[in-house]
Amino acid sequence: MRIADNDYDIIGTGGVFTQFAKRSQLLSGTLSNILRGHRPVAMQQLDRITQAMGQEEGYFYDLYINDYIIGGSSDWRRIGPLLLRCAELNKLESIERMARHIMDNLMYAPLLFDSAEELFMAGKRDAAAAIYEIVAESERYQHSERLALCQFRLFTIALSDDQNRNLWAANRFEPFVERLDEVDQLDALKELANTYRSLQRWDKVEEYAAKMGHKARIQYDLKVRDEHRASEPVKLPGRPLFFYIAYSDLLRGNVCDELGDYEGALGYIRSYADLGWVREQGDETEHWKSLFMVQGKYYSHQTVKRRLNSN
Repeated sequence: MRIADNDYDIIGTGGVFTQFAKRSQLLSGTLSNILRGHRPVAMQQLDRITQAMGQEEGYFYDLYINDYIIGGSSDWRRIGPLLLRCAELNKLESIERMARHIMDNLMYAPLLFDSAEELFMAGKRDAAAAIYEIVAESERYQHSERLALCQFRLFTIALSDDQNRNLWAANRFEPFVERLDEVDQLDALKELANTYRSLQRWDKVEEYAAKMGHKARIQYDLKVRDEHRASEPVKLPGRPLFFYIAYSDLLRGNVCDELGDYEGALGYIRSYADLGWVREQGDETEHWKSLFMVQGKYYSHQTVKRRLNSN
């Protein structure tokens, strides 16, 4: 990677090279060889040089990508940290260039996916989405759980105040729900039901709420049956298991109410307001139990009023 034709292109005619090297926190010989393209440069060294030159962060990243990734050996030890650094600087085009280049080799799919997950958890959703899209595109014929999880992440990232876009995102994601593992399916079904609830697609809310409740009850029964057995740590959903059962009843009660089936709505309300069967303990459990109880009282009152008014 050659940054300049000579040292004075970097420091200016009035500069002193050794002082520039000191500002770069590099040895003079190391810096000279890097600038002339005689020595590979690490990303951290490039950042120091860029800062010492007074350029904006990431100024030379496109050149770095051309020389060391697209024109080099695609070493993950270079690519991984650079992806994260580009995400910090919101250099989405650079992320896409790197990801598309290395996905010619599917062995990079797990590494790219893990980087996207790290960015997603860190709140760098645009950068994560850029990688998820590329991984999903490369695995579209694989029918893998990783493909389904990419689509789930892209669905949640796409949700916004734009209801047309939300409908598009939900339709795109629906075919992948059953490819997720059983735990992730609960959160996926919850998000789909919520999305269709905001769109007032009550048939879809009923469909996904019913599936969520059914799957959650199976998992809950298995958990109760196996809770006394010594076992390895298991993957857990985003909320306590009972939540998905109770929330399924809440959503289905909401559907009944919207369709004028007030007796059906009251039946579901009684179910999610009475959580004496819940075996989980702890602050989070008590938080959700109290919320469901409050919701049950509110919706029970409102539903009875609507039933009386309909007669």
